[in-house]
Amino acid sequence: MKKLLSVLVLFHVLGLSAASAHAEDGLKYMSRSEFEARAHKAEMFSERVKRVHLYEKKVQQLQFNANKWERRAPTVQIPELDANAAGAALALVIGGALVLVERRKQLTA
Repeated sequence: MKKLLSVLVLFHVLGLSAASAHAEDGLKYMSRSEFEARAHKAEMFSERVKRVHLYEKKVQQLQFNANKWERRAPTVQIPELDANAAGAALALVIGGALVLVERRKQLTA
């Protein structure tokens, strides 16, 4: 949405500057240097808008904590621990440990 708004503002600025140049005499056209100057101003305005959007994104990534700004980590979904799965997890850990012990015995023998 912000990009669309930026493009619309850019076209509006270019359209108004071209319309004001043509409104004076009807057939009077802008010179190449006038057009380049207005295009340069519009481009600089567009760059400012992009910079503002960039700074808005950076500010959204920061949070004020204990009188200083800190970078906020991205939010991560943490799964809940299921008490019913504790038995299966314990069996896997013990089984894995037994397999490793047996392999070590086979390698040393």
